[in-house]
Amino acid sequence: MTETKNIMPYAPVIIRLLKGVVYSDDTVTWNQVINYHVDIKRYLEIIGLELLIYESEGFAFVRQKDIGDDIKMKMPSLVEKRQLSYPVTLLCALLVERLYEFDAQSGDSMRLIISRNEIKEMVRIFLPDSTNETRIINSIDANINKLALDYGFLRPIDQTNDLFEVRRILKAKISADILSKMKEKLHEYVRTIS
Repeated sequence: MTETKNIMPYAPVIIRLLKGVVYSDDTVTWNQVINYHVDIKRYLEIIGLELLIYESEGFAFVRQKDIGDDIKMKMPSLVEKRQLSYPVTLLCALLVERLYEFDAQSGDSMRLIISRNEIKEMVRIFLPDSTNETRIINSIDANINKLALDYGFLRPIDQTNDLFEVRRILKAKISADILSKMKEKLHEYVRTIS
């Protein structure tokens, strides 16, 4: 017989949040995040994490709290930080910029849907000219797949993987200030390779 009386009803939601972003289209989990958010926040704070809920954007995630240098015990990092390559950084910057533009222009629609070909065209103008066009297109495709599979910033919405929803978590990960700095660095990089 298993002992379950001490397990809190929001325990599965915390585990799900520790695995990654929870979106509002996962209705059951999303509703639990909203209903138990006070208890979840309280629990996460004890272990040095914070719950961020973007209700109007339709997602929630957990991140490590900035606890400062004055704490003697070094907290292990929850999320491994990875340096993004130039093409992936470029793709993220272009997509989040497109998301900001979409939000400024659109009314009620919350989903930015973009085709693989549109993404390729957005990126292509920032890449150096090459005699091997096929290699460049394959590289862009690989980076699109990386953003979809590894990072979850793009969600395929058709069976051919030619249409994607740009996930709103990008706006939380790349603020307008960060986007501006990224664009400056990207333009510097483009000038150096031209």
